[in-house]
Amino acid sequence: MVMPMTFGRYVGNISSRFDSTELMGQLASVPRWLDAGEVLPLSEGHDQVLKADLVIGGKIVSVAIKVFGRQSFFKDWFDRRNQSKAARSYNAGEFLYRQELGTAEPIAWLDRWDNGRLVESYYLCIHVAAPCFRDALIQIYEQEQNNDGMMALLYEVAPALRQLHEAGFMHGDLGNQNILVPKSSSGAYLAPLFIDLNRSQYPSAPLGDRERAHDLARIALPGAYLDIFKMIYNNHQNLSEPLALLEKKARKRFWGHRRRSRWRHPIRFLKRLSQGQPASPYPSDKDLWLWDDKTAQPVVVLDRSEKRRLRSLSDIAITLCRGVIASPSLYRQYRRLLSESYSKPVTLKNRFGVALHPRAEYIEQEWALLKALGSPPVLLRFCHHETPEDWQTGIALVERLHREKIPVMVKILQDRQAVLNPVSWRDFLRTVIGAVADKVSQIEVTHAKNRSKWGVWTNQEFKVLMQPVLELRQEFPMVNFVGPACIDFEYLAVLSGLADLPKGFRLNGLSHLLYVDRRGAPENKQAGFSTVEKSALLKAIANYSSRVDDRVIVSEVNWPIQGAGLWSPITGTYEKAEWRLEAPGETEIDYANFMLRFLALAVCSGHVEEVYWWRLSARGYGLVDDQNGFAPRPAFSALKFFLHLLGDAIFVKKHDTAADCYLLEFSRGSERILMTWQISGEQPLDDYADVKQGWDAFGGIVEVPVSRPSPTYYSV
Repeated sequence: MVMPMTFGRYVGNISSRFDSTELMGQLASVPRWLDAGEVLPLSEGHDQVLKADLVIGGKIVSVAIKVFGRQSFFKDWFDRRNQSKAARSYNAGEFLYRQELGTAEPIAWLDRWDNGRLVESYYLCIHVAAPCFRDALIQIYEQEQNNDGMMALLYEVAPALRQLHEAGFMHGDLGNQNILVPKSSSGAYLAPLFIDLNRSQYPSAPLGDRERAHDLARIALPGAYLDIFKMIYNNHQNLSEPLALLEKKARKRFWGHRRRSRWRHPIRFLKRLSQGQPASPYPSDKDLWLWDDKTAQPVVVLDRSEKRRLRSLSDIAITLCRGVIASPSLYRQYRRLLSESYSKPVTLKNRFGVALHPRAEYIEQEWALLKALGSPPVLLRFCHHETPEDWQTGIALVERLHREKIPVMVKILQDRQAVLNPVSWRDFLRTVIGAVADKVSQIEVTHAKNRSKWGVWTNQEFKVLMQPVLELRQEFPMVNFVGPACIDFEYLAVLSGLADLPKGFRLNGLSHLLYVDRRGAPENKQAGFSTVEKSALLKAIANYSSRVDDRVIVSEVNWPIQGAGLWSPITGTYEKAEWRLEAPGETEIDYANFMLRFLALAVCSGHVEEVYWWRLSARGYGLVDDQNGFAPRPAFSALKFFLHLLGDAIFVKKHDTAADCYLLEFSRGSERILMTWQISGEQPLDDYADVKQGWDAFGGIVEVPVSRPSPTYYSV
């Protein structure tokens, strides 16, 4: 450790990189020098940070000056025998700077003692014009609201903290405000800089688990992102069990201490309260909403415990009560409808649609693909979080499809701001619905309200979102509104959503997002319900409720594709270590087979009117891979042939077969066509050995009739 120098009334040190008579002269009387120049406060509080200009080497250099406030007698006594905060900050900064571990370049420290009391204390470093981690997060939460920026930030900060710890450096006070995150001229995040170093320790390399936990516990992130941060920190693996346990304990202790500060410092707390200062600089947990472009959905920001804490117990109780009241009638109708499965002819024309992505760079590519499929009905999303320019692009595509006489269904999606800013939501609805009302077959308003990541936390918030739709229905009576667009096999939420519609409002159809990922084949059962049973129960709800017409639309369905990485709706945002090992999702062949079987089961059973394949172009779940030159997957060929062969056909009946085998019969003019598959294995169709023609799922010729997991078709 370098011995202190004397600067007039001060003791301290100047870095050899800046040591000069010129600088020593300026530092000899810091208060006068600060009073004479232009000083910009960078932070308030007991210890202030100021920005000022120094002349170094004949050039004006902007510096940050940490002005440490007066201390208690005990702290002065301790610092006299050890080091002051300024000296500790300087020495730690030199340690980091020499090892290129990221800090604002140290310049000097100065102390003035008087009768054993520290009356002035300063630490100087080069000023870096960069936001801190806290402010960058606030910018993402409140302005950008996009996962890409968040992940770019975490990918810089977490490894840098790991390097710090591997070098044996514990920051000691690693709040988000003490990490600077500079950006390049192109807007990319650069290596972070660690500041406010007076509590740091660097006795050995690398640090033990207890010291690592001490720093990690002070990082403030919502639960799901905190888990990601810790995995990135730990070389993309889960923390070891000892470190994870220590971090959890340290976090509980530290943040519990912070929450109790209002009782420890009541005057300070009341002063902030009177000045209208929020308890936290961040938005509330409920209001955190970030979009992930790769998976076209919001990110799960909170962990389970955080979500559980925020849920409305009264809403849960009301939803359960509604389910209990409805269950006797629902069960009777469900049993009747299930017994009638496949009992009536179904005309297939315009029953199967695909979702397009209304972006300028997609439109022409997808238009050609849509034509190749035979121009089936189209689903288009309009999202509140997008720009008015995006909405106009979507509106123009609706008009183009309408001119081509292609049926269009529109989905209108909320974000958290739609709840917080009802005027903006109302204007958005009027813009989109007013432009497309006479050009679409139906409009679905709100999306997956039973998933808090979509921004709706309570029944009342859903009611508020739906209220403007009642007004628009009166203005545009030709529009068929459908909903409540809940997701997955959570039908209590469907019942509750219907009950919470505005008074006097009736939907023209029950729309639902019936995703079945991680359940394997569509015939597999969840709590005793396969695709057919789930469809029948949806139909029973539509029959039961007086708030909706007796029509069921599956407005989105797909299976995630194996190996899609960050584009997978399962793994999205960040691919955890266990997901890299498990490789969740389905192969491209299984994806095609499962989807064909789902389409046939849902519609031919007679319970679902329409099904929309989400999405035509998507890396993680699409018919074509939009990240690979819009390369068609096997599913594209499968759907193309399915629509060519059966798109205008009529479902006639389901033949009696073994439980794991399906044989559906269709008529197309004078031609009879069979579609068959079985859940596993393969066996010949001996009863249909004399078929006129046979095809596999992709249009290839089948010489000998068989039944197998991949559907086959036969003209008889």
